[in-house]
Amino acid sequence: PTADPPAADTPAADTPAADPPAFTFASGLPDCCAASPDLYKVIADIPGVARLVKMSFPPGAKDLPHEHPTHNMYFLTDCKLKISGPPTPTKLGEEGGVAEVPAGASPIFPAMAHQVENVGEALGEAIFVEPYQSCKPCGEIDGYISPFITNPECYKILAEDDDWYTGLLTMEVGAKDNLHYHRDHLIYVVEGDGVTIYPNGDEDAAMVVPLAPGAGIPAPMSAPPFFKHTLKNSGTVTLKLAFFEAKK
Repeated sequence: PTADPPAADTPAADTPAADPPAFTFASGLPDCCAASPDLYKVIADIPGVARLVKMSFPPGAKDLPHEHPTHNMYFLTDCKLKISGPPTPTKLGEEGGVAEVPAGASPIFPAMAHQVENVGEALGEAIFVEPYQSCKPCGEIDGYISPFITNPECYKILAEDDDWYTGLLTMEVGAKDNLHYHRDHLIYVVEGDGVTIYPNGDEDAAMVVPLAPGAGIPAPMSAPPFFKHTLKNSGTVTLKLAFFEAKK
């Protein structure tokens, strides 16, 4: 015998519930990853804090209209983008303005709605951090000292606002930094194939971590290796990490 099919308005028992959207905006527009998942990928996530998104636009690619919260960016390649809406002096739905952005640029943009097209001749790539609407301050930390203070020769602040740093770590093979702390942060491997982390600076607790360019790494302060440590470039090439770190 054949079972009767379920009623049209009755979901199948094995149909998973849809995940709630990562962001909800008063405009009703989707976030970038929901609007154009082929062009925007979440590569690291700290639940309730922030996500790290990589945008990869082949020449001629155009996304769908979407909205962003305030976000810090780091451009991996030179990009020539036609943008309908901010940050160009146009509005969403109008003919876009063209923005040429060099690799290494680290702008911070306020919340905005727009549509983006790659009008250049090469792949355009960037990463950015989007704090979730539920994100709360990490709080005060006894004895906190930033790597920007302990090792300014390696750690550079590229941009900052009241809530987040955009930083860049550049470390030669065999180099090691001094003991420092981090708040919640998300990391992108620009260059590098391996590091050794010493949690709390303990040489006997060394953690060898292989790396690959293009990897995204969530680094919550609740995880002991990321909160307080020293770091050594134990790989075979120069280490270059872009990261976005909460300021408070």
